[in-house]
Amino acid sequence: MNFTILDWTIVISYLIFSVGIGLIGKRYVGNVSHYLVAGRELGLYVGIATLAATEIGTITFMYNGELGYKYGFAAFAAALISGLVMIVVGRTGFVISRLRELKLMTVPEYFEVKYSRGLRIVTGVLVALGGILNMGVFLKIEGEFLTIVSGIDASYLIAVMTVILLLELMYTVLGGMVSVVITDFMQYILLSVATILVSIYAVYYAGWSNIVDKVSTTMGEAGFNPISNPKFGLTFLIWQALLWFSVHTCWQTTAMRMFSTKSAETSKRVMTWTGFIFLGRGMLPMLWGIAALTLYGTGALDGGVPAPVVNGQTLAPIDAMPAMLAQILGPGIRGIVVAGMLAATMSVNSSYLLGWSAVISQDVILPVRRAMGKGPLSSSRQILVNRLANLFVSLFLMFWGLYYTPPGAVYLYLNITGTIFLAGAFVCVVGGLYWRRANTTGGYLAMLMGAAGAIIPFFFLGWSENVTGFAAFGLAACGLIIGSLLGRPSAAPEQQVAAD
Repeated sequence: MNFTILDWTIVISYLIFSVGIGLIGKRYVGNVSHYLVAGRELGLYVGIATLAATEIGTITFMYNGELGYKYGFAAFAAALISGLVMIVVGRTGFVISRLRELKLMTVPEYFEVKYSRGLRIVTGVLVALGGILNMGVFLKIEGEFLTIVSGIDASYLIAVMTVILLLELMYTVLGGMVSVVITDFMQYILLSVATILVSIYAVYYAGWSNIVDKVSTTMGEAGFNPISNPKFGLTFLIWQALLWFSVHTCWQTTAMRMFSTKSAETSKRVMTWTGFIFLGRGMLPMLWGIAALTLYGTGALDGGVPAPVVNGQTLAPIDAMPAMLAQILGPGIRGIVVAGMLAATMSVNSSYLLGWSAVISQDVILPVRRAMGKGPLSSSRQILVNRLANLFVSLFLMFWGLYYTPPGAVYLYLNITGTIFLAGAFVCVVGGLYWRRANTTGGYLAMLMGAAGAIIPFFFLGWSENVTGFAAFGLAACGLIIGSLLGRPSAAPEQQVAAD
């Protein structure tokens, strides 16, 4: 056991305080708009904190740490692209300003505004499928981090995962976006402290010159130049640019933050400033992974990189970074860092639970109900449907997370599962907002061809992530163009779809 009484006191105190604060949010949920988009009242600073906290979790540190360990400084390219693209989107207002002006609550809702109710339902199914598969690996990997750093026996991993999920579920189901935003602000502050502490410790113990030398001797030029790295290359960089443009505009949890701001101008400023945080979001944990390679990369070669060996035990590359933290952090500091990572975990998971359950309820269940000729539900009934969908997603995630292990680097798996819906959604949203010719036929083809381009090559044909992702976006674009040229253009969106 690595934890001392001081560490346990810090972590348990944080959990009690965090859940208590989250439950307070239930008092401010008056209607479905409060539940899903916090009444569209977020200002700049709270917006930055909640958006950053939503997209920076323990899973983020784990997969970026793995990228750093396996690919060295070349992995920084992915972090740079994610941050720079976010800044560009924020400065220009590309997509996000127009979607905010429509007063939406989910991304698939736009598909009924521009295209048709049927396409909204299809998109909702694909968004929920891709999002839940994406989130499905979170709990297991987050549980690994907590058990390794704290020293809890690995046999308790399932119990740790269950406790994390139940705590997140408790306040998310009751308070919705209001509770998520309240806890995000506090969790972001704690996470920032933990990130700074870990970065200082990692560089101090590994030594900067040793870090550079280790990457140079182990990987050569491929450890510094992403173009020269066989796992990356030009195709990877183009796919990453497309992917991050789609994430920052059409990823449900990110979009919900934009929909929750006071105005389109506020959403632009939130996105711009969070972009600078995103640069550190990727590069700092990648640096931790490289530090772990420097300190513990002494085992047999695995894909050209020596496996991490800690206390005589050979670990997977993704576990090298938390194993390093368990070794170098002292009492108290270890507790603060784990509390910070728990904060990150709870922020991301609660936001994702709310995001994917909102799509299931608002874009699948309620539109199908309307298509069957049934009348609209009251706001309180809509909240109830959202809460039930939240419970369903949580149960699925528990079982999926227990039995599925992603192939290859976790970061690339997450990219592919997100691409299942992002390729088609991004193409359809951009086409719908900026191309008058875009129509429903093109929308269907884009969504279906984009999803098929992500699922079939990767899961059934064994193609690389780079080629699969690039192909999915290409097929989605071809589907929208071909389908739109064959039919009449859809009407331009002028107002929000009436609430269900």
